[in-house]
Order: sequence, then C-alpha cells, then structure tokens
Amino acid sequence: MVVIYTGLEDVDKEIQAALKDSVIAHYSDYLIENNSFEKETAIISPQAIEGDLHEFLFLLKQMNIRVILLLKDKKQEEIKLALQLGIYDIVYGNFYPSQIKQIVENPKTFKDISDLYRKTFNVKLQKRKKLRTEKENSYFSR
Repeated sequence: MVVIYTGLEDVDKEIQAALKDSVIAHYSDYLIENNSFEKETAIISPQAIEGDLHEFLFLLKQMNIRVILLLKDKKQEEIKLALQLGIYDIVYGNFYPSQIKQIVENPKTFKDISDLYRKTFNVKLQKRKKLRTEKENSYFSR
C-alpha cells in the first residue's frame, strides 16, 4: 500500500489515480498512528509536515516505511537529511504522476544516488588500482 501526503489535495488525488492500492492521508500523524502502515510506502512533501521534519522522517524509517520525498528544489539541508536516513527516492520540482508510479515500482538504490551523496557530503574518492581479475582472485591461483 502507498500512503500519499503532499498537503495539496489536487496533487494527492492525481497521484492516487496513477497508483493502485493507495490512500491519501489528511494529516501527517496519520502515517505514524497505530503502526498501521509499517513496511509500506509513503509519498511525502516536507512542506506538508507539521513540526520537525527530521523527527518525522526518522519515525517513518523506524517503522520500515519506504519514503518517496517530493522536494520543490534541491535544498541542501533536505537532501542531506534524506540521504542520512537512507531515503533514496527523491523527486525534485514538477513531476508527472507516471514518474511517481515508476519510482514506486522501481526503488532507487545507493548506486543510483551515489553521485548525489558524494556531492552532498563532499566525499573525495581516490583512484583505485586496477582490480584483480576473477581468475587472479581464485583460491587455486595462489
């Protein structure tokens, strides 16, 4: 099941129309009450969250809720927060409901966001030596 909470009723309805088995939340605490949505997916817009966004996203992740975050733009603090919490499904700016459906069906992995992570946290990578071939790594090649 997918829970949609963007804070904009029209947007919520458009996303819901594109997704089977989805519901619209009308307030943010609906997602965390009674652990009803544990291990489900939530589509969230930070602008709709009442209170501390970090605490709210932490609670969702603690309940093993997969979060798809809808951001207006590439604000550094929101991206940093999402990446720290292991939220890799991030959508920026305007989007089509079909894009959201694609993300729901195909979750992003760390590999998909590794460049964003590297830039956000200023990770410097050293050039690695050439990796040994599979044959060189085998037990019998020693």
